[in-house]
Amino acid sequence: MSRIIILISLILSVSSFSPTPLFGVTTSLSLPSPRSPTSLLADDGKERGVSIDQDGKSNVWAIEPKMEVESKSGGEKRAGAIVAIVALGAAVAAAGGVLGNLPDPNQF
Repeated sequence: MSRIIILISLILSVSSFSPTPLFGVTTSLSLPSPRSPTSLLADDGKERGVSIDQDGKSNVWAIEPKMEVESKSGGEKRAGAIVAIVALGAAVAAAGGVLGNLPDPNQF
């Protein structure tokens, strides 16, 4: 009996599929002043990844640091090409070995 009561109370307490209220609580948002700590501009004058559109809704985007791309030297490129050629040669040799040892289809 207690299991049934617990099950019914769990079912009645779930509100994930309940409709949303028609009249919600609204709050007013205002733009921060340029000197406030929540300003849209960082100390260096650049944007922090936040903007507010005409509707008053804020848009937030990620600001990633600039990536530095290291270029490979000629020796590294040459070593990579040699490894690729050796791997290709090994694959061709393995395929040739497998295909060369197949039984003759005219024997059967």
